[in-house]
Amino acid sequence: MEASDELLTIAELAIGLAGFSGVAVVFRGREGLRIVDRYRFMSVLSVSLSVLVLAFVPFGFHHAGQVGPALWMGSSAIMVVFWFSSAWLLGVRFRPDFSAVDEQLPKQVEFVIWGLGTLNLVLAVANLSGWPMQSGALFYLAALVSWLVVAAFLFAFLVLFGANTNKE
Repeated sequence: MEASDELLTIAELAIGLAGFSGVAVVFRGREGLRIVDRYRFMSVLSVSLSVLVLAFVPFGFHHAGQVGPALWMGSSAIMVVFWFSSAWLLGVRFRPDFSAVDEQLPKQVEFVIWGLGTLNLVLAVANLSGWPMQSGALFYLAALVSWLVVAAFLFAFLVLFGANTNKE
């Protein structure tokens, strides 16, 4: 299967981000976590583990006998489902009230995070539809990398903004 090395590398990076976010939370201690910090941790973990799962989806399609564009279209369809699920869970369902917190993410950072997330969706839909080029590994890998960058941003802000634990 094409791009298997790249998919495994992306999976390793996703595991690393999820693991380091867990280590960062453990060092701060459970009592040092505010609701906002828990949300940030859940966001990093959710996005990282989504990337991990999505990195292995093409292998499942490959072992089920799919090859070529059908493999990448099916994988992209699952990615779109993951995207909408994550956007609903993290953006609507479990998002805390940030107005009570001093250290909100800068608007530019939120724009970059949602922009990369939207790029992920656009690339997955383009790969699913076969437009502007035949479905393949390129758009799928680019979508995974954009989501991995989102997880890295979320991790950075978990660590940077979570350092002050005296407020609730």
